[in-house]
Amino acid sequence: MAKFVLPFIEGRSDSSSFSPTAMLVTALAFAVIVSVQTSPAITMVLIAVVLLGGTLARTKWRSVFSLATKLEVFVLLWILLEPFLYGTTVVAVFTMPWGPVHVYSEGIAFGILLGLRMFCILLMFIATLSHMSLAGFIGALRTLRVPSSFVGSMLIMLRYIPLFTEERTRMQDAQALRGYERGVRRSRVESLGFLLGSMIDRAFNRSVAVYESMILRGFGRGMHSKGAGLRRNDAALLMLLLILVLSLVFILPDIMGVLVF
Repeated sequence: MAKFVLPFIEGRSDSSSFSPTAMLVTALAFAVIVSVQTSPAITMVLIAVVLLGGTLARTKWRSVFSLATKLEVFVLLWILLEPFLYGTTVVAVFTMPWGPVHVYSEGIAFGILLGLRMFCILLMFIATLSHMSLAGFIGALRTLRVPSSFVGSMLIMLRYIPLFTEERTRMQDAQALRGYERGVRRSRVESLGFLLGSMIDRAFNRSVAVYESMILRGFGRGMHSKGAGLRRNDAALLMLLLILVLSLVFILPDIMGVLVF
């Protein structure tokens, strides 16, 4: 079975009652809802909603969390940088050779909020894509009128990034077996440079061969995949999304106010 960056259901039966287009649109709408939240508590409630909904939908959380953990570095980057970049209330000062570095309380709160938002959106999209096949994902993009060039570039990225990662791992293991990692620092730097140069050269040659083969198969003359139509059950997703929005506007603020009081 081919490996992809995202956890598609290749090799498993598609038991979802909703169309890929509806699931993708719902995920996009949910991401918009999460991105406008200004309360970390409400964002955590939305994360709990994603976990509960995914559990009810029998999401393969092991693969979802495995991929989310690899992408967590982008979430942690915002949490760690914002306290030094944003705010006016100084809570700590670190003396560095180039000058003092201030830590702001507003930056800490904003970094936590951004981190929770990004984690919620990331978890929602990965869980959604784990319920559709690659063909269904492409069909949903075609239904949403995404340009063919963008879809083709995404397919190449999803397919060949894991191949490049495996190739890098194999080359590192081969160098370790030959004792390059036990040498002096200069030898290790030279071996790392050789590794990177070899990967770039082989990646360039492979990309040229792939591009030529795709041109021969008609790439650039329109995608041959059909769009993924909607189903009757997709109305349930719209109703659930509407209930979530109404709850965030009318019900959840009152509940949170009572709990805080």
